[in-house]
Amino acid sequence: MEVSRRNLFKGMTVSALMMSAPAFAQLEAPQKWDAEYDIVIVGGGAAGLSAATVAADEKLSAVLFEKQSFLGGSSVLNGGMFTVAGTKEQEKQGIKDSQDLFFKDMMRAGKNKNNPDVVKAFVQTANEQYAFILNKLKLYPDTVAHQGYQSVPRSHHFVTSQVLTEMAAYAKKGGVKIETGAKVLRLVWNENHTRIAGVEVEVKGKKQFVLAKKGVLLAAGGFSRNPEMLGRYNPPLENAVSIAGAGTQGDGVLMGLAVGADMLDVAYIKATYGFKLNPKHIDELSTIYWSGGIIVNKNAKRFVDESQSYKILGDYALAQPEGKSFIVFDRQMAENDYKNNPQGRILIEPIVKENKVPDWIYAGDSIEEAARKAGLNPEALVKTVKEYNAGIKDSSDAFGRKTLVDTSGKPLPLDKRPFYIMPATAAVIATYCGLRINKDAKVQNIFGEFIPGLWAAGEMTGGVHGAGYMSGSAFGKALTFGRIAAKDIAKQK
Repeated sequence: MEVSRRNLFKGMTVSALMMSAPAFAQLEAPQKWDAEYDIVIVGGGAAGLSAATVAADEKLSAVLFEKQSFLGGSSVLNGGMFTVAGTKEQEKQGIKDSQDLFFKDMMRAGKNKNNPDVVKAFVQTANEQYAFILNKLKLYPDTVAHQGYQSVPRSHHFVTSQVLTEMAAYAKKGGVKIETGAKVLRLVWNENHTRIAGVEVEVKGKKQFVLAKKGVLLAAGGFSRNPEMLGRYNPPLENAVSIAGAGTQGDGVLMGLAVGADMLDVAYIKATYGFKLNPKHIDELSTIYWSGGIIVNKNAKRFVDESQSYKILGDYALAQPEGKSFIVFDRQMAENDYKNNPQGRILIEPIVKENKVPDWIYAGDSIEEAARKAGLNPEALVKTVKEYNAGIKDSSDAFGRKTLVDTSGKPLPLDKRPFYIMPATAAVIATYCGLRINKDAKVQNIFGEFIPGLWAAGEMTGGVHGAGYMSGSAFGKALTFGRIAAKDIAKQK
């Protein structure tokens, strides 16, 4: 039976259409290239800038294109946590960590859905990238924090803006050309259609073809700001609040798909829990539940073990009546959190430093008073807190909470007045999924074959996080795989 062209395309999946895309959707090599470099880097966030520093060290001719008018991408908004194991900073604090434990925690967080070879490359190369930041950029962490899915404290806190600024300066000094306001439109095949040869880019309204003699690195971020893509891959998040960088529209992902790249981990896109309502920045996220706080819904009832990852907490919170939830904590927890956790310190600072209650938090000398101010049933919340305190005392918590965060820390009774209630929500800060890569950051198709000439790094890649997420691993992933990709591209002839 003859199959019509219309019916044939009707039955094809999106992936199948993307696999055949080079035949009709991609640009062929121009008769003349407008410029040529060893490496073309697409995106000026942490991954792209990290790659640019390696390009400088490797003496590669390189150009970095960033479509925004400024550098940084979504990395500008992150909390500056870099997960790395076995550092001197950990040793000084008596923290015993290793790459092996880091690897095991990553696989546990990802429920073994992540690619072990890719995870090993991240874990092993993270120390090299960390050493670069300390020794070449002369920047140092101010805290080693304990966060979700970490057996021991592993999140090394840096001032993000300093890391990004210093990487850009280092790359420029090493001869890398950095152009902002330059939007890469398409990947370009060579004349034989056997490898990605370069890109088409629009700079100041003019389109140019730029040759990449050794390779193109896609480091263009995720698609948190693209409701259509979010709706396609994870419908419940289509209308979720997003605080990612404005440029995270999925451009790089779409370019990769159009040349046959495979996609991984899209089923595991999750929102992060603990933001104050209507958030605009990562600093408006608090993880005070890892310092002992509890989470309740609008009926003043708990619904989850608060020691879990903020991604898992986000799933539970969004499923509550009207999607409403509240973090309940006391003065001791606020002081502990402010002292030990940079994440959300700005939210808690008025309470601890000035003895003032910010307008996004309700306070009272009793649970009843705080509940009334927050619009919760006082008697119901008193009962919830009483049951929680009794449960953690005799290890019979109704939701199985036995630790403060992940596998460590002893839960605290919620009994040190004054008491505080913070209405909270979950927001999409990153998509944590994307193009399939191998341990060298080479982009692969659905058969696991390398697409010649194409690498990817940062948020727009899959396989690192799998079905879950270790806090602090996103910034580290971007910085580390930018290094891995550029080093591999430098080896190409």
